[in-house]
Amino acid sequence: MDKEQELQLIKNAQQGDLEAENSVALAYLNLAKSIARSFGVAGAYDVDDLSSYGMLALIRAIHTYDENGKASFKTYASHCIRNAIVDALRKSESANVEVALDSGELRNELQEANPESIIIENETSALLFDAISSLLTPTELDVLKLHLECMSYAEIAKELGLERKKVDNTIYSAKKKIRKLLGKD
Repeated sequence: MDKEQELQLIKNAQQGDLEAENSVALAYLNLAKSIARSFGVAGAYDVDDLSSYGMLALIRAIHTYDENGKASFKTYASHCIRNAIVDALRKSESANVEVALDSGELRNELQEANPESIIIENETSALLFDAISSLLTPTELDVLKLHLECMSYAEIAKELGLERKKVDNTIYSAKKKIRKLLGKD
């Protein structure tokens, strides 16, 4: 299917056409499976479980895609699928910690872990978050958080009461600042 056909199917799916939604989902089924396979067996999930999360994200991506954004649908869907799988894994890790606390297993895991590496990792994450937070304006930070949740520019604009072009410019500005911070400009 060419790009025009794909965009028309996406528009139709966004208006409730289930056949169009299924056509797009089938066209990108291998993408979701491929991304899930890249995680391998992770935590409590096998590749099939992760593929399921990926497919759900793909369906959501079909309904939230904004063709006026800079990303192609494939790029947008890839980010949404990857983010959904990462979120599922994070939630799984959180649930495992709660179960471990109840069963006393966490105590054993913490005794085996290197406390120094845990402290360094936590401090590094906190420093990076603080650096990015102090670097960005409050609007840039709000827009970037919503963008990382796979919201379309139109959805972000509506959520924050901004013009769509302002959202686009804000994301560009935030990414540029972060690249400079990381020395990748």
